[in-house]
Amino acid sequence: MAKGTNYSSERAIVTDAKSGLRVMRLAHYSCISTNLYFEMGSFTTDETHVVFISQRGAARDAPWDLFRVQTDGMELVQVTEREDLCGIVFSPALGCLFYQSGGELLKTDIHTLKEGAVAKVPGGAGKPGYSLATIDAAGKSYFGNCAGPKNGDVLFRVDVATGAVDVLYHSKGQNHLHVDPAGKTLHFNDHDEGGWASHLIDADGTNLRRSCFREFAHHTWFGTTGKMQGTLLPPGKALALRGEHDTEFTILAEGRYYWHSSASPDAQWIVSDTNWPQEGIYLLHVPTGRVSYVCDPQSAPSHPQWTHPHPSLSPGMKYVLFNSDQTGIGQVYLAELTSEFLDAARKPLA
Repeated sequence: MAKGTNYSSERAIVTDAKSGLRVMRLAHYSCISTNLYFEMGSFTTDETHVVFISQRGAARDAPWDLFRVQTDGMELVQVTEREDLCGIVFSPALGCLFYQSGGELLKTDIHTLKEGAVAKVPGGAGKPGYSLATIDAAGKSYFGNCAGPKNGDVLFRVDVATGAVDVLYHSKGQNHLHVDPAGKTLHFNDHDEGGWASHLIDADGTNLRRSCFREFAHHTWFGTTGKMQGTLLPPGKALALRGEHDTEFTILAEGRYYWHSSASPDAQWIVSDTNWPQEGIYLLHVPTGRVSYVCDPQSAPSHPQWTHPHPSLSPGMKYVLFNSDQTGIGQVYLAELTSEFLDAARKPLA
């Protein structure tokens, strides 16, 4: 497997028996593939392509590389060939993937495959794992973390245009980095002696504070509203909304255990998978409160992250991207949202 290789198509298309929607598997080779994460964008702005990460070969410790594929399942292209990718995020605004490798922050145009260095990473090597980088909607500021010069992790920001680097915070560890679309407020989980705790910090590294989002199991920024939507921890069974200064949650939908949820850029829609039991992927139209079944991911949501559906929406509401290990190996799927389905999904409740 080499950078620039076009693997043609590995797509397989089925129809969900309950919703009638087409579901397309984008990759089928016998190595694990997974979406980047539900907190970030994976689609190009015109919805013609989606990016994901896949192991280079069918081996336990095989390196991971980034791929692009058309949303019709054609033209599967390898975008990178690196041994130590981490801190990965896609900027739809720039059409570029950003990632750490070899002590640098790099970016690659997903169409031309031109790769270039953006900045030196402050500290040691980057950290493998998910949700360890984020970028604002305009693609101006990259936020990531890496191993610190001593113990712990360094949280830092890079000005993409100039390469200027600012260290924002140092602690035992951070994950679930997620900046609001405007690039003003960064959410992250911080690990201290008491375990993981939800934090907010201003983009310039000031005003570090504990957040009020600890009752969320998973959550993302709700468009440009300044609020976060998410799924409540057990025993809660709901999709909920809360702003930093709100005194309580606003319940948007309830009745099943929603697990990982993400929102459309216009804050009109929320998509979520479910667990305990796994009942499928659902779409909430926030203005009407209507919840619609999308498809059954047929995943066995176990410990590995690629068995978690982690659904996200394309910017124009054409697709739901999700993971499934229904073939026995984690792969990436698209459910196609038809105009008829969306019309029904936004119909006011009686």
